[in-house]
Amino acid sequence: MSFVDDLIIGQLDISDTVPVNYCTPNAYFQGLNFQGTDHKEAVYKSKAGSIPKFDSVNNFSTVKVLSRANEMIRKSYTAHIVPTSIEDTTFIGFGHKLQASEISNQLIAFNDAMVLKLDHPDVAKIIRNNHSYLKGTSLIKNGIIDYEAANKPIAVYDEMNNMYVYSLVNGAKAEFISKLLELDLQIAYNTVTDKIKTPINENQFVALISLAFDIGHKKFATSKIAKCLNNGDYQCVTYFMEFSEVQRKKSKGISTVLFNRRLAEASLFSRL
Repeated sequence: MSFVDDLIIGQLDISDTVPVNYCTPNAYFQGLNFQGTDHKEAVYKSKAGSIPKFDSVNNFSTVKVLSRANEMIRKSYTAHIVPTSIEDTTFIGFGHKLQASEISNQLIAFNDAMVLKLDHPDVAKIIRNNHSYLKGTSLIKNGIIDYEAANKPIAVYDEMNNMYVYSLVNGAKAEFISKLLELDLQIAYNTVTDKIKTPINENQFVALISLAFDIGHKKFATSKIAKCLNNGDYQCVTYFMEFSEVQRKKSKGISTVLFNRRLAEASLFSRL
């Protein structure tokens, strides 16, 4: 049984004694308590006040929603300037997962729309023609770190195909990390707009983009929160916690990092 299965609808943690608030297109509901002989029924009251605009995901300002999601990710994630392994996954930048070939070659390729595979014919050609340069040189010369070299990105731009091949040998620079975050957020945005069919508000949209950014398209598409929303049930914020666990050697365990990310998303999702 997973962590979320132990939660009562309305809880984000098993110690919660007050249900988390939630918002629908018609009303905002404030959690009061849990009732019943086993205290498993959440009690709410409708709260007076204006309700934020609910709309189809395709009718929101893409720029505004992505800007807010960008800000949220930057607060919730550490920016790794070198490939960093965490829980058997290697990351660069703000939570970008590197593939095995990217790790072994210390290279990553992208255009304005997406990260590209290194075996893409045009990418492979760029790498062949610039192999020595992309391989880089040692940042330590005569026992002294060459800080000037360390601060310079190693990248090749193919103007004809509008492609970059970026070496990770001396680390990822700020402009590269920002570009990678922009590309990954667009994927997350596309995931939410593709899978959420019911009207939501802007806070809910941003929270869902943050979740999709972390868990990916496949897991989001089959998530309990996506299914719940698409059934018109907005009392679903508990299901963010479905993705607060990681696989340990023998069983799953709660990750403090993931738990805090889910709390931040759930808090935004349930806020006016």
